[in-house]
Amino acid sequence: MKIAIYGKGGIGKSTISANLSAALAKAGKKVLQIGCDPKHDSTRLLLGGKRIMTALDYMKNTPVGLQRLDRVLHVGYKGIVCAEAGGPEPGVGCAGRGILSTFALFERLGLDMNTFDVVVYDVLGDVVCGGFAVPLRQGFADTVYVVTSEEFMSIYAANNILKGVKNFDQGGHRLAGLILNSRGTHENRHPVKRFAQNVKLPVKQTVPRSELFRKAEMMEKTVVEAFPDSTEARAFHDLARDVLENHTFYPARFLNEDVLEQLILQDSPPQAQTDAENRVPSKAPGINEKSPEKKFKVKSSDKKSVFLSKSLLTREPLHGCAFSGALATTTQIKDTVTVAHGPRSCTNIACQAILSAGFRLFTRKKILLENQIAPAVISSDMDESVVIYGGKDNLVKTLEQAMEQNPKAVFLVTTCPSGVIGDDPVAAIHEIRQKYPQIPVIAVTSDGNLRGDYMQGVLNACMEGAGALMDKTVTPKSHCVNILAEKNIAFNAESNFNTIADILKEMNIDINCRFVRNTSVEQLKGFLKAPLNLPAYTDYFGRLMADFIDERLGIPTAKQPFPVGFSESVAWVREIADFFHESMAGERVIDTHRRHYETMIKTYGHTLKGRRLMILTYMHNVDWIVEAAFDLGMEVIKVCILNFSQDNLFITRYPERFEVETNYDPAKRDKDLERLKPDLLLGNYTPKNLPYPLHVDIIPMCPDVGFYGGLAFAHRWATLIKAPVTEGWKNDAL
Repeated sequence: MKIAIYGKGGIGKSTISANLSAALAKAGKKVLQIGCDPKHDSTRLLLGGKRIMTALDYMKNTPVGLQRLDRVLHVGYKGIVCAEAGGPEPGVGCAGRGILSTFALFERLGLDMNTFDVVVYDVLGDVVCGGFAVPLRQGFADTVYVVTSEEFMSIYAANNILKGVKNFDQGGHRLAGLILNSRGTHENRHPVKRFAQNVKLPVKQTVPRSELFRKAEMMEKTVVEAFPDSTEARAFHDLARDVLENHTFYPARFLNEDVLEQLILQDSPPQAQTDAENRVPSKAPGINEKSPEKKFKVKSSDKKSVFLSKSLLTREPLHGCAFSGALATTTQIKDTVTVAHGPRSCTNIACQAILSAGFRLFTRKKILLENQIAPAVISSDMDESVVIYGGKDNLVKTLEQAMEQNPKAVFLVTTCPSGVIGDDPVAAIHEIRQKYPQIPVIAVTSDGNLRGDYMQGVLNACMEGAGALMDKTVTPKSHCVNILAEKNIAFNAESNFNTIADILKEMNIDINCRFVRNTSVEQLKGFLKAPLNLPAYTDYFGRLMADFIDERLGIPTAKQPFPVGFSESVAWVREIADFFHESMAGERVIDTHRRHYETMIKTYGHTLKGRRLMILTYMHNVDWIVEAAFDLGMEVIKVCILNFSQDNLFITRYPERFEVETNYDPAKRDKDLERLKPDLLLGNYTPKNLPYPLHVDIIPMCPDVGFYGGLAFAHRWATLIKAPVTEGWKNDAL
């Protein structure tokens, strides 16, 4: 028999549990009592006042290979075997997680609870945490008693416990009844009686308030042991008899809060029974509704904008986690160290993505970026003991390791476990700043995916991390720009940057800072030197970056992103040249590239003229493809824009020249292909199961920038069109 005694903290459930165990032991039963309360005082009176090593302290201080079951089990009064789960210090860690770890420890060390006649779990019941529901899970407890008193908060907690019991009451009923631990002989017991009537539970035993309990505690004994012939001891013997002989169990019913308040606080007569089993909690307004919101930012009460990723803003499923996005961004800043507060596995997975991009860049472009091949990251290696006890001390040690490398700045990003247990990284940062005041330590909001997706992590790392390094006292400098919103995972980010740098150089313009890619602390400090920002992209992320810089720093951002294709490049060069009064230099650049562009059109146009083109893409800017197709004499018959986590704004210069459908359903593809019969299908991935043989080409999510971005594919298209639709080898006999 396994019994769970639940009740509000401080209600006396530990005293009741210990006395019940003593009475059961006196009845000749072999008893195991497990205290599941962080106060770890459940078994003290059974052990003559001795405070024992808790399971969690034992796990914390003893290597797994040296752990033994007899070190966490202690024998007390009448052979009662006692154990305490324990918990972290108040205010840190996760006690509920500690309960989970304790039961896992018992199982690993071979504790067979079936060897006992009765197992008593003393469980804290007013904490909203799944860990404290462990005795209700997996068949641990087959009988549940709820302890309450006449006070409203005690009854309120009992009502919440009944909610929890109901959640786990799938395999049958386990509620045996209530135990009233009376606060005094003159207390009004009617509230408990009314509550019991309304939830249809019996009050199995009333334990009177008595001076004997205080005297027994002074003797470090239970009342059953210290005063065996007392009325109070007989109450526990009666309860023990009920426990052993009871065969009636009740379904868990609970009252909604309004009914409970009226029933208890207003001293009203019993109300009609709430149909708790069929009660459906009220739904928060709009909880399942997708917002059509198209804004990039949400205004907060302090008039500053809160910048949210598209997935968070539109309540889409999260794409990746904020921790990975933040780590991928802070590691782009040279001369810094990023401390990843979380399990080593989280850090390894996030760093794998960084390394993958770095090696891909080196193998394809022969460009070596040290911060992507060997990112400066130190993991705090959070393990289960840290999750239970809190990770501040361990985090401070990890920050000290970072400081020993003498970086120019340290960033702190956090994983899901840190957020789940409520770790306070700010406290750790405050402590480390006292020792190392000369090195900035900057926390970046992440908490794994608790604070958002990958893009939210990138946003936070840019704004909170890199943005904190900017020096607002620097002297402005002319003829220089900052670069915003480059995509660190794009393998052509460096080659695109070099293309832009070459064009700017022809107009006598330097690059001051990249925000945030392959940059340094010194460059970020001097960010405000530049009078203009150039966005690499004006997708959702690029627009947010521009809004942030404009609102917080007052530096304007160019309207045009890095250009792809001839027309975009012309417009971009003229915008930048006009800003810096370099119009003549800008026109020279345009004339030089126009002649080469026209030559390429003549080379491929005769093969592609009149060919029908359909585009199926996640990209929301396809004008660079469309322009090249039109200049080559091709017919664009339809553009299909798929839903994309990084953008939500489709704009084109050619609204009347082709059919377009946004939020395109991929299931419509085959019907459109049958209806439109394109000669060439373009997409971001190789399509599968086409309805008929068709020429297909892949277009990149991040195309090469510059005057020839669209025409870069013309040679491939011309070659494809000349080739058979079905390769000959597919017809070869096996």
